[in-house]
Amino acid sequence: MKKRGRKVGEFVLIVVGVFVALMLETMMSERNDGELRAEYLARIEFDMIADKQAIEYRIEFFTAVQQFSQEVIDWMQSDAPVDQSVLLAAFYAAEVWPFIPRLSTYQDLRSTGNFRLIDNIDLRSSLFNYYNKVDASRTGWNPSDEYRKIIRGVIPGNVQSQIRHTCPTTDGNDNLPTGFPPCDLESINFERMTTLFDPLRDDTSFLRILTYRHSELGVMVRLFRQQIESADFVLVHVQD
Repeated sequence: MKKRGRKVGEFVLIVVGVFVALMLETMMSERNDGELRAEYLARIEFDMIADKQAIEYRIEFFTAVQQFSQEVIDWMQSDAPVDQSVLLAAFYAAEVWPFIPRLSTYQDLRSTGNFRLIDNIDLRSSLFNYYNKVDASRTGWNPSDEYRKIIRGVIPGNVQSQIRHTCPTTDGNDNLPTGFPPCDLESINFERMTTLFDPLRDDTSFLRILTYRHSELGVMVRLFRQQIESADFVLVHVQD
């Protein structure tokens, strides 16, 4: 009887030991999950803030580029010669500046299965929505480069180099927009520029391409604004 009681006691101790071990393992797992969740939330917030800043720069940039395209349209409908402002407007209206979102955190969450840690349904939904909008803008809508090819073919290479050197559109160190500050293009023969540009005035297809470019730039800015709104929704739910 004593032997049997001793075995029962040993069995109870084993069961209790296993139970305690499982409890400790669960507690450690929950603690690790909590730390990992906090890390992901911090990374998501950082990514959204960085993306928002990058998009805001591009909204400012492409709003200016669209205005330059309007200046070229106005010039085409006038009899004015090509001067520095027209030359720069024509050049700037062809500018591009791709947006590359910060994807590492989102891709990490999806590839590792750690999306389970994002237990806020609104946050998960807003994340999906943001990256779907970004992906749709990057892969589903590709602006035409017809205007860029034409105008870069008209402006001589040495003039383009002078514009790039004297009137940069982005800072060479941080790749941030310069805001198209006033600049002075010396030694450019604007009579020759007028001769090169004049045939464009009589080219109805070029006006169509330029007008389409102007319209596309407006669409681009609207898409960027939508991405800002989506990023704001993510930030609201990250901070819940």
